[in-house]
Amino acid sequence: MIKTIRYFHFLAIFSIISVSAGCVTRTITVKTNPDNALVYIDDKLAGESPVTIPFTYYGTRKIMIEKRDEDGRLTHERATVYEKIKSPVYEVFPLDFFSEVLWPGKLKDDHVLNYDLVKLEPLSRKEQQEKVIKNAEELRQRVYAPDF
Repeated sequence: MIKTIRYFHFLAIFSIISVSAGCVTRTITVKTNPDNALVYIDDKLAGESPVTIPFTYYGTRKIMIEKRDEDGRLTHERATVYEKIKSPVYEVFPLDFFSEVLWPGKLKDDHVLNYDLVKLEPLSRKEQQEKVIKNAEELRQRVYAPDF
């Protein structure tokens, strides 16, 4: 009889906890001006802006944004930013246990990041050639430089 009562209490507590289990949905939304720029988060392609991706852990994220034309050339300067995604109060120990497990509803934590891209000015043919030659000279010097 006592085992049956204990079993019933255990089953009741387990049912209450599993039915009322909480959930936190964490997302990062990246918006750019102009739209349709490629967005990389932590060196992984997230998609074209505006893009929303879920995440699990808070902390610093590397966000790289580039806008290209149909020929694959950059039309805007590539932006690389390190954004610190801070956790809300309810996600700090020991409160996170209640928000993750025991809170009866769903919590949403959305971080919206907005970026304005700077348009690149097109270079003349001569400027492009000079830039390529300069880069080639720098690479040549690096190759022939002694390593210590």
